Amino acid sequence: MLSDTDIATRETSLRVALRSLVVVVFFWWSATGIIFALERSEATRALGLVLASGLAVWGAWLLYLERDRGTASGARRSFLGSAFLWTWVQVAFYGGWLVGPRSLMVPVPAQSPSWAFAVQSVLSMLWYQLAMVAVLIVTGVLTARRANRAGWWSLVLFWVTHQAASINIFLGVENPGRGFFPESLTYLESYFGPQRNSVLLPISVALLLMFTLRTIVHALRDASPVRRQGMMLLSVLGVLGVLELSVLGMPVTLPFWQAFLDVRGY
Repeated sequence: MLSDTDIATRETSLRVALRSLVVVVFFWWSATGIIFALERSEATRALGLVLASGLAVWGAWLLYLERDRGTASGARRSFLGSAFLWTWVQVAFYGGWLVGPRSLMVPVPAQSPSWAFAVQSVLSMLWYQLAMVAVLIVTGVLTARRANRAGWWSLVLFWVTHQAASINIFLGVENPGRGFFPESLTYLESYFGPQRNSVLLPISVALLLMFTLRTIVHALRDASPVRRQGMMLLSVLGVLGVLELSVLGMPVTLPFWQAFLDVRGY
């Protein structure tokens, strides 16, 4: 009888890539859409927080269980564990539960980007920023020096892409994506930069693209099932990150989540 490792080793690169694509894209699309839909009312926001908290506990448990498992399936479960933790932070943020000091949750006068304005924008989402860092630390501790760190690296890429998008929107992009924030968070749109692309945007896209190409090469060459699957998951995340940053710089609207926004009702 073949072990899981033997079966994983015999998987083709195409199969690993397809499984990564399904896992990452389906999670990215469905989780984002559900978060938008849950903004419909106070009751749905509270329900979302309860469900996300349960998933976060499960996610931490998955990271713990799979951290020594050197198989492709272990890498996918580790990814889902970190993704559930990330989802909890996003649900808490978009539901208005975890944002920043109340005194700073107000629109600010339009002004050009500056260091002082940047500090103010970070402080307006201070609890949210600290929660993301806390999740990174928890995931890092759970998987430190273990065979399976796919979840940790996936979470790092989630965070880096998110920060890159936020900084670019602050400095100015063609398509900042107004209308996605719930009513309680629309004040954050006052921190959006001018509606033109800054020089940082193409640099950000190029750096993320270089990273993604590197992970693809490693995914195709690595003989370890867990590292090959982990690198392929990072590759798909990287492609989605490049797409997200690129859309910021183009005057286009992609109706990926329109059905969920219709459920939200505003």
